[in-house]
Amino acid sequence: MKIYFKTFGCRINQIETESIYEKALRYGIDRVNSLEECDFSFINSCSVTENADRDVLNFIKKANSLNKKVIVSGCLATLWPQKILDVDKNAIIIPNNEKSKALEIAFSLKTENDFFSVNGFYGHTRAFVKIQEGCDLKCSYCVVSKARPDISSKDSSEVLKEIKTLINSKFKEITLCGTRLGYYKCPKKGYRLKDLISEIFSLNGEFRIRLSSIEPMELNTDLLEILKKGGDKFCDHFHISIQHFSDNVLKAMRRPYKTSQVINSIKEIRKLFPDSGIFADIITAFPSETEEDFIINKKHITDMKLSGIHSFTYSKRPMTEAASMNQLSQSIKICRSKEMRSLDLELRNSFLKSMLNKRLNVLILKTNSDFASAISSNFINVLIKNEGLKKNIFVKPLITSVMGKNLFGLIDLT
Repeated sequence: MKIYFKTFGCRINQIETESIYEKALRYGIDRVNSLEECDFSFINSCSVTENADRDVLNFIKKANSLNKKVIVSGCLATLWPQKILDVDKNAIIIPNNEKSKALEIAFSLKTENDFFSVNGFYGHTRAFVKIQEGCDLKCSYCVVSKARPDISSKDSSEVLKEIKTLINSKFKEITLCGTRLGYYKCPKKGYRLKDLISEIFSLNGEFRIRLSSIEPMELNTDLLEILKKGGDKFCDHFHISIQHFSDNVLKAMRRPYKTSQVINSIKEIRKLFPDSGIFADIITAFPSETEEDFIINKKHITDMKLSGIHSFTYSKRPMTEAASMNQLSQSIKICRSKEMRSLDLELRNSFLKSMLNKRLNVLILKTNSDFASAISSNFINVLIKNEGLKKNIFVKPLITSVMGKNLFGLIDLT
C-alpha cells in the first residue's frame, strides 16, 4: 500500500503526521512523494482560518479528481466533518481525539498510543517533539480550544527518552512543541516546562533546544533563567502569541494578560538574551479594533523592536464569540493588513542589520559547491562561503553582510 501524507497548519499536526507515518512503516506501508503515486492520501487538516478550510477542501477535490481515497484528520475533520463529506462522501473522517488510532480506524492496524512520539523526521535536518496537547483558553476569536479541548502532557521520562533517541540519530536541533507549550505539566512528577527543560539540558551530546510558540503569560522569570543556564544548548528565539498590544482589544479577545505584562516580559528577555530573535503572532483587524487601537498596536510593536511579526488578518470563525460582533469592512482589513506586512518587513530587515559584525551560532542544514545554508540560534537564515563545510554541524561565522532575507557570514579558518 502507498500513502501520500499531506499536512496543513501547525507544527503539532506535522509531528502527528510524522508519528503516524513511522508506525505505518512498520506494516510495510510505503510513503510516496506525490498524490498521483498513492493508493490513499492521509490529510492532517487545519481550520484556524477560513483560508485554511479552503486549502484543505481544495486538496481533497484534487485527490477526488484523481480517484484517490482520502483519510482526513485534524481540526477541520473534528469541527466540520460535513464540509469534507460534501466534497467526498467516501472520505474516512478521524477527529483529533481519535487520531492516535488512525491506522486502526482506516486499515485495522494496531498501534500504541505514545503521545505521537517520533524516532526521526522524514527529510528534515531538525526534529520536533510534541510534549503537550490541548488548550482551555476561551479566546473569543479562536476554535482551537474546541478542536483540541483535552489538556494533557507527555511524561517527562518519555520526553527524555525520545530526545535521547533523536540525539543518537544525529539530530542537532530539537524543537519542543505543544498546543499550549507553557502549560506543560508532567503527569507523574508534576514537572513544569522549566523543570523538563532543565533535565533536557543535562543530557549528553551536541544538540540544542528550540521552543515553538508560547503564550505571553507563561514566559515567566523562572523559565527564562533556566533557559539562560542552557547556554549554547538553548536557541535564543522566542515566538510569542501576543495577538495585540492594545488592552481594549486584548480584553475583547479574552486574552488573560495586559500589554504591560507583555512589554515587561520582552524587556526581561532582552536583558538575558541581547541578540535573541523575538517574534510575535499579531491579529490585525479584529472586529473591535479601532483606528486608535491599530495605531497603539503598531507603536508598541515598533518600540519593542520585535524581530518580526506573523500578522494574521482576523478570520471570522463559526462557534466563536467574535463571529457575532460587528465586523470591520473588507477595505479596512486590506489596508491594515498591508500596513502590518510592511511593518514586518521593516522589523526583519532591522533585525538582520543588527547582527552585522557579530558571530552567530548556526547549524548547517545543506551545502552546495559555493555556499552552506544554515539556521542561527536566533532564527535567521545564514549563508556561509563553503570551504569544506559539512551538513549538520555547528559553526560560528562572522556576519559580514545582509543578502535579501538572509545574512552572509565567513568562517575564520586561521
